[in-house]
Amino acid sequence: MTHRLYYTDATQRKFTARVVEARYVGSQDGSQYPAVRLDRTAFYPTSGGQPHDTGKLNGTRVIDVWDDEAGNIWHVLEKSLEDTSVRGEIDWPRRFDHMQQHTGQHLLSAAFVDTLNAATIGFHLGSTSSTIDLNLSHLTWDAATRVEETVNAIVFENRPVTVHIVSQEELSDIPLRKPPQVTGKIRVIWVEGYDASACGGTHVEHTGQIGLIKITGIERYKGGTRVIFLCGQRALRDYTRVLNILRAASNELTVGQDEVYDAVTRNRDEVKIMRRTLSKVQSELVYYEAAQLWAETPEVRGIRFITMHWIDRTFENVRAMASQLRERPHTLLLLAATEEKGVRLVCARSDDLPEIDAADLLRAAAGALGGQGGGSPTIAQGGAQPAPHSVIMETLRQVMEKVKLSDLQIKTV
Repeated sequence: MTHRLYYTDATQRKFTARVVEARYVGSQDGSQYPAVRLDRTAFYPTSGGQPHDTGKLNGTRVIDVWDDEAGNIWHVLEKSLEDTSVRGEIDWPRRFDHMQQHTGQHLLSAAFVDTLNAATIGFHLGSTSSTIDLNLSHLTWDAATRVEETVNAIVFENRPVTVHIVSQEELSDIPLRKPPQVTGKIRVIWVEGYDASACGGTHVEHTGQIGLIKITGIERYKGGTRVIFLCGQRALRDYTRVLNILRAASNELTVGQDEVYDAVTRNRDEVKIMRRTLSKVQSELVYYEAAQLWAETPEVRGIRFITMHWIDRTFENVRAMASQLRERPHTLLLLAATEEKGVRLVCARSDDLPEIDAADLLRAAAGALGGQGGGSPTIAQGGAQPAPHSVIMETLRQVMEKVKLSDLQIKTV
């Protein structure tokens, strides 16, 4: 088994070792990378929810670290090593970040047990945030804040965090938060007077080194609760990010930062009122536009054939226009609007033209423009690829012309 230097000293950044074995390993993309097994290492392998360390061996970048079933740690390298003796150096900022997050997780999990009797059943240390999964069906922000205040009080007390390697017999004298998942010698991380947990990860030496533990999210997850949190430098960066957003919002709204919420609420209520007013005005405008368009369209064989294409209005507006027009007698319409993603069409007819199928006409027009659609015999809609205004209008005209030249007989319904 590889001797794990981080087991007893997680702050060791440099070390020397001997290459015991070298081989190539495959990656998910099918590539082969050189890997070495050392007699001892300070590199932490991915395990227990904590990602691996990175760093260098004799100047060669270590891109992955993992352990096999026999307890050997493998270092996956950017290129092959020629030497059998190596000098290793871990990426300290990454290691210390992981130490802050992992020790913070221990404290946060202990605080959830003490405060809410909620046990941690899962942990993941991500690249930007970390999560713990609790056997708790519901968690309010008020309760989460109480836990957060409790755990940060332990952080600010700067309690010692010590490592103990104990036997199975000695475990009975240690108040472990949960039973260990391994047998034999057990590595216990002890936060003085607060938490004891079996763990193989890397941790800070005093709780004050965590800096701050901040809960940033609460989610329902598989019948329980997932808590998203940040520790140390991550929490500071997130605070800076949130403060910048608040400052920008404050400047934009021309109010103090403490007044941003009230200002946003007022603006939201004002926008709701304006939207209702705008919707009413737009409905009235569509009604009058539809009436004018209908009146300006001459009858052909007793039917008003209306075709239009707009590039300056939404399809929602055009469809509302179609709904207005189909309420008028002896009316058949084929309308189109060009939006960001393409052309959208609607075909509709008044109820007194039962021999006309709007869905068939819509499919003909959309198909000619490289699209598709469907609907009912009275109203249908579809979409197609972007096309010039002249092409769209000619397509609509040709579809309508076939109806005009048919043996259509007007029937009163």
